[in-house]
Amino acid sequence: MADTTQQVTSQIPTTGVKNPKRVAAGKAIAEKRRKAREEQEKKIAEAEAIKANDQLRKAQEEAKKAEAVVAPPVETPAAKAPTPSVQTQTLTTTNLLTIASIIVSLAALYYKRKEIRGAVANIRAPALVMASVPKVAAPKKSGIRPMD
Repeated sequence: MADTTQQVTSQIPTTGVKNPKRVAAGKAIAEKRRKAREEQEKKIAEAEAIKANDQLRKAQEEAKKAEAVVAPPVETPAAKAPTPSVQTQTLTTTNLLTIASIIVSLAALYYKRKEIRGAVANIRAPALVMASVPKVAAPKKSGIRPMD
């Protein structure tokens, strides 16, 4: 079956005339994006160079440490003069927290004893007495009163 409807088209011929302002704006935007992309690539290259230098420096430090461990310096007998060996031991934060947790655990275990329970009860008693006193509140006055 053939289509008998006709399509209505414009009689004005369309030409490929472009708006020069739009063309110029498009070119300017493309140039701006290209420059931004080049700048970003430069920054990425600089960052990678910095990372590579940092990794190289760390590798050199590791190598120096490894050499020091493999070949310790030779000490002469004169250098081994009898000096009092003073070793200072300081507790780190982790050690202090461990000791504190042990103390708290022991206190929790011995809490069941009457002496400790009585001491804790004496500490808590003044707070409980103050909490048990009822508060007297004044009657509330509201802005809008109900109608009778």
